[in-house]
Amino acid sequence: MTLEKVEDAFGNEGITTEITCAKAHEISEKYAIPITMIGNYCNVHNIKVQACMLGCFSGKKHHSPKE
Repeated sequence: MTLEKVEDAFGNEGITTEITCAKAHEISEKYAIPITMIGNYCNVHNIKVQACMLGCFSGKKHHSPKE
């Protein structure tokens, strides 16, 4: 499977500069694309992940438990 499949899926869904975490998972299921491949595509193409279900992409600085 290539990143071209992600590009086609994003084109079909109108994703160009940002995507929600939920939408990424939806596309993963709908197009049978591993979520890691979608994440890699987003990283390579500077597509911002919004509304991360884990809070990983909120833009806030996260502290380690020791801080």
